[in-house]
Amino acid sequence: MIRLVKFNREPAYTSLFNRFFEGEFNQQSFVPMANVQENEKGFDLKLVVPGYTKEQVKISLDENILTVSAEIENKQEEQEYTQEFSFGSFSRSFRLPKNIEVDAIKANQENGILSIQIPKRKEEPKLTKLIEIA
Repeated sequence: MIRLVKFNREPAYTSLFNRFFEGEFNQQSFVPMANVQENEKGFDLKLVVPGYTKEQVKISLDENILTVSAEIENKQEEQEYTQEFSFGSFSRSFRLPKNIEVDAIKANQENGILSIQIPKRKEEPKLTKLIEIA
C-alpha cells in the first residue's frame, strides 16, 4: 500500500509551531476570502466558496448588514487517510451603505466564486429640508 505523506523541510520544532498557529491543530472555521469593488452604479462583491453548492449558501440582508453563510455538517469518515481540507459552516457579514437598492440585489455562483451585485439608488434620499413656520 502506498501512502501520501506531507513533507516539510523545516526543522521539526518550526514545523510544529507553524502547524499549530496556521490551523492544523487550531480548529478555526473556514472564512471565505472576499473582493469588493465599487463603481458609480454599485458594488460587486465576490467570495471564494469552493466546494459549496448554491443550495448550501445563504445570503441575507438585515438592517444594511449583508450576511453570507453556509451550514454544513462536517462528516468524518472511518477510513485512515491524510486529510488537509474540510468543508464546514461559515458566516461572513458586510455592512452596506444606506444608498443601496435592496430589491435589485442579484447573486450567482460559478466555478467556486459567489458574485453578488449590489446596485446603488439613483437618487440619494434627502436628509435636509428647509421647514417654513406657519
